[in-house]
Amino acid sequence: MRLPLGENNNIQKLRNFAEWLLKIGDDLAGNTTDGESIVHIPSDILIKNSETALDDLIDFVYPDMLSNLSVENYFKDRATLAPTLDCVTDVNNKMTAGLLGQERVYLNSDSVCAEEENMEFELDVFSPEILNGINCSGLPPHKLVLKVGAPVMLLRNIDQTNGLCNETRMQVRRIGNHVIECKTLTGNKAGSIVLIPKLNLIPNNETLPVMFQRRQFPIIMSFAMTINMSWDKLYRKLEFTFQCIK
Repeated sequence: MRLPLGENNNIQKLRNFAEWLLKIGDDLAGNTTDGESIVHIPSDILIKNSETALDDLIDFVYPDMLSNLSVENYFKDRATLAPTLDCVTDVNNKMTAGLLGQERVYLNSDSVCAEEENMEFELDVFSPEILNGINCSGLPPHKLVLKVGAPVMLLRNIDQTNGLCNETRMQVRRIGNHVIECKTLTGNKAGSIVLIPKLNLIPNNETLPVMFQRRQFPIIMSFAMTINMSWDKLYRKLEFTFQCIK
């Protein structure tokens, strides 16, 4: 849902919507029973046709996408939020398939970061195939599918001075064997042309059964992103918006 500023009634709608979102994030919305909350969604932001709900959502968030690929703020102002990585993957795959041009598939290289005393055991148990199947927040997938024009998000701080920070959104311009050329969409260097190389990435997820490193481009598709990944950024943006409209 997008609420443009301008008239007083729009400002109040934005404030009400923002406060409702923050209550959901703080577990203050709805009635809680046995650890689960029932939240009533306003009817004006619901897509009710379940048969084509995903298509309707995509058309709402990204109208006339192909004709707007070169518009500077088109992807900067839009994103779909989803509760799980599986939902994010479904949206990103569907949106990527809708782009013109040839897709490029990049496979990663996974290896165990084993301690010396456990190395033999972990190498036997956690084969490359098992490591390839691990998909967690903050880590690019084993199979990264890209097309020119697609929006992506950076997963690591590469060069903070030049605006290449974690969660920087970019748009793919050219796809090479060893680097990806992108245009930054957010941050203090928005509009810059940058080259993204492959990196050795170690996830910091404590729930993983083994520590391993993944050599892959430190980016993910960002037509959609998880709510958790975007929540802190959204919270800061809402606080800034309230300060501006007071």
